[in-house]
Amino acid sequence: MTGSSAARSGVDGLRAAVQGEVLTDLDAAYEVAGKTFNVQGYPAVVVRCAGAEDIAAALRYAGEHQLPVAVRSGGHHPAGFGTNDGGLVIDVGLLDEVSVLPDRRTVRIGTGATWGRVAKELGSSGLAISSGDTAAVGVGGLLGGGGIGWMVRRLGLALDSVVGAEVVTADGVARRVDAVNEPELFWGVRGSAGSLGVVTSYDVVAVEQPTVLFGSLLFPWTQLEQVVTGWAAYLADAPVELSSSVQLPPTMVADRQAPIAVMVCVSGDLAQAEQLLAPLRALGTVLTDTVAEIPYGDILTTEQMPPGWTLRMRNGLFNRWAPELVETLAEARRRMPAMAVDVRALGGAYGAVGADAAAFAHRGARFMVNAVLLGTTEMYGGQVDEFEELWKGLAPERAYGNFLSHPTADDLDRCFPKSHRDRLAALKDAVDPQGVFGTALTVPPTERSA
Repeated sequence: MTGSSAARSGVDGLRAAVQGEVLTDLDAAYEVAGKTFNVQGYPAVVVRCAGAEDIAAALRYAGEHQLPVAVRSGGHHPAGFGTNDGGLVIDVGLLDEVSVLPDRRTVRIGTGATWGRVAKELGSSGLAISSGDTAAVGVGGLLGGGGIGWMVRRLGLALDSVVGAEVVTADGVARRVDAVNEPELFWGVRGSAGSLGVVTSYDVVAVEQPTVLFGSLLFPWTQLEQVVTGWAAYLADAPVELSSSVQLPPTMVADRQAPIAVMVCVSGDLAQAEQLLAPLRALGTVLTDTVAEIPYGDILTTEQMPPGWTLRMRNGLFNRWAPELVETLAEARRRMPAMAVDVRALGGAYGAVGADAAAFAHRGARFMVNAVLLGTTEMYGGQVDEFEELWKGLAPERAYGNFLSHPTADDLDRCFPKSHRDRLAALKDAVDPQGVFGTALTVPPTERSA
């Protein structure tokens, strides 16, 4: 009997051991439970955990049946890390608590909550947390890997606001970690992409931010070079209250002369917002200006991919903006009609954090170039080789793990410099020597990495 079939045969015992829900391929909800944003998986068992005890029971069961383990929060990682084939999925979606602690600034957030829910809950109190940019993204996945959101230049990564967490390690023990209690594990869970255990909740510092100034400035395609070059020069050292990105849509769903979108978000004190935006409005001929003051929660996108669509995503973090990048990306976009490009400005608070402060590294980066092939595989399949060649030519030395759909061993090196890999390997030795938790972006224990 194979491991997966044996797992199915013993599932009644697992059901009796957990308060949550256990699903196999005999259950109506199974296929949806095995699907993530970009990947359809077929695990042997899905355990929707109601607490740390359920997670511990699921880990014991996986060990008894020798099942690989995947952890699902919102299921939004493009590589499909929240599912697998023939293994066990720990689904933490039921752990969606959002509560403001007595200090009125720290928020305890269940790892299965979505950022849309968090923003809605906090918005009624005028509070906000710099999260990602999509409402459906899960808290656990984003905070485990980084969190480049619309207040990244003012507040840093989302994980930079984390002051504590509860994590269930491979031995089934629930540990409260922070700067005092198990500080090394606290260092690791902030950026190791879930490779050290299952976080059940995070304590995160919020800020008073009931509204932001948010929207887009559209410029003619013919002004691409001057707009992007001027944007990069300004954002390299712009005031931290301004976060911004440049977006180029795929030509297969837009006219080849589709406008360039400069997205902006001004947070903090909005009194000087117009002064901050003036240099951007002067970059070229503004076709449309939708910038307006809106509640912070309303800026999180709720768009979903059409049925049958998937994506292929790569990115690079760059310490400076090279002028030739504009021409390279524009020319590649003309050749690959399924490719969208998103360039995000970093720096500010993102770079003010020490490089060794958390498992996430690369604080010297000022820009992230992110490109995506969109559509059905029939629509973009013929462009995959050219897409990969583009990234070989760009040759980024650093990458952001949350935006990689097909990560490789080279990508693991790009995400973690050697000093971080050594430290993470030592942590794996201490809390997960058997490598229970692992993806293509997991630094293995030292014995396995030797």
